[in-house]
Amino acid sequence: MSQASMLPHYQAGTRVTPGRQGVEAYAEAIAPIFDMRLGDVDAAGTDLWVDTFNIGPMLLGAAHMTGGAFAYGRDTRKVAATGLELILVQIILEGGDSRQAGRGETTARPGDVCILDLTRTFQSQAGDCVNLNLALPRAAFDARDIDLDPLHGLVLRRESAGAQLLKSHAESLMRVATNLRPEEAYGVGRATTDLLAGLTLGQRSDAARRASADTQRARMRRFIDANLHDPDLGVEMLCRQFGVSRASLYRLFAPLGGVSEHIRNRRLRRVFEALSDPIQPLAMAQVAERHGFTVWSSFSRAFKSRFGMTPGEARGQGVMAAARASAMQASAGALPDWLRALDAA
Repeated sequence: MSQASMLPHYQAGTRVTPGRQGVEAYAEAIAPIFDMRLGDVDAAGTDLWVDTFNIGPMLLGAAHMTGGAFAYGRDTRKVAATGLELILVQIILEGGDSRQAGRGETTARPGDVCILDLTRTFQSQAGDCVNLNLALPRAAFDARDIDLDPLHGLVLRRESAGAQLLKSHAESLMRVATNLRPEEAYGVGRATTDLLAGLTLGQRSDAARRASADTQRARMRRFIDANLHDPDLGVEMLCRQFGVSRASLYRLFAPLGGVSEHIRNRRLRRVFEALSDPIQPLAMAQVAERHGFTVWSSFSRAFKSRFGMTPGEARGQGVMAAARASAMQASAGALPDWLRALDAA
């Protein structure tokens, strides 16, 4: 932990702890975001390093991966296990990667800006690569009535004004981060969110036509999340609440797989969070019933299909995670803790 910075500052990896121990420290630091696999590399020649600042409502950091071949990503089990509802912006400074995030496979080059929704899956293969990274809560964008679903996997190419402005902004933040005062952090984080939201809005296809639909859908999604416990939540309730026809509602939610599918997935996520809570007193069937799943067999199949594990495995995973957290109290303040705190903000 740096003593020079006025803000919380975290570093981990081979530049702090050389060799295999540093490689493991890097993997542990990024574990809430990505599972990482190394190719056949010599640990002594591999440079894996993160340098991150906690700037109030966001995290800003640099990540270095050189001296090997690397694969990193989030599969359905990772998404389910971590539960992070964050947006990650990766700004490629050196090297590049081949990535897949809901838009088919694409290649990121130096200067490109890549946007990921951590509630969804992602895979990448990289050689030498140096990135700047911004992590921000999804809720910050919801508050601006911005639908993030079309942005997952978006790559702003280095030739675009948006990519150049975001890269310049992030590089400037890294330069001043050590001297940034804690009372300035909130404003900087809010301004960064506004900049990102504004620059990505025009990248969506038919942006002008979609703007109204995105705003309406974002409001509906917030209403859905606030009423998941209500057994009457469904098409009829949404039509009455928002004064839309069934046909309009279906069109709005078509990009998300349909309104009923979206409600079911959000309920499944809420059940997963409840089962993963080590102090949850209710039986698994009771938790499911409280979220509208009255037939255990169909619920269990849907749960496993969504998260890649059974409800019982999710409950066991929560107990194990609590044990690991207790064992790691001495390392409180590390990057994984910051990510979880940011997600809960």
